[in-house]
Amino acid sequence: MGGCGIIMKIKILNVNNKINDEKEQLFEEESIINGNILLSDNFYSADKKYKLIVKENAVKEIFEFIKWDMGNLPGDRIEQGGILLGKRFYDSSRNVHYTIVGKVITADTANGSPAFLEITPECWSVMHDKKDNYIEESGEEVVIVGWFHTHPNMLPVFMSGTDRNTQELFFNGDNTYSMVINPQRHLIKAFRAAQCFPTQAFLLVSGMSNTGE
Repeated sequence: MGGCGIIMKIKILNVNNKINDEKEQLFEEESIINGNILLSDNFYSADKKYKLIVKENAVKEIFEFIKWDMGNLPGDRIEQGGILLGKRFYDSSRNVHYTIVGKVITADTANGSPAFLEITPECWSVMHDKKDNYIEESGEEVVIVGWFHTHPNMLPVFMSGTDRNTQELFFNGDNTYSMVINPQRHLIKAFRAAQCFPTQAFLLVSGMSNTGE
């Protein structure tokens, strides 16, 4: 189990550009979190002051990439992953930090196996180019706020030693997140900062069909 995770061959500097930069804004639950929602499996053990909100389009991008609703496929599934783009906010009146993910960049050319995911320098370059193109075309002022990867087949979802090392090296800001997903068992857990604190994650799935709920 300890070998599950993501292997980095290079160190990406400033991968979390503006790693803790937040915009002051009220946290209005009803307008931000509404409709059908999937909660992370470690939701109730997490600190209520930090919230990760993944918008419907981003959830759809992840689920389609990892084949969330296809059940058992012939042979073992391989690990998959990608980066999360979004914006960070802070409601000082409630002392709530919240991050909203609106776009996902998938690691389409990564080398995956049932036990690990290797994102090569070339794959990183492609993802960063896609991020830059998205920002230019959409006009959205988003940054990399975290990453996701799968633990396929019958593996549990947790931050392995390799995952924790990746989080500490590349995604270690207080408001930088990791999501670990098992698409076959329909398990999702979210973590935050270098210490991999359990995090409350809200996946908005309003209007989506076959979400497994």
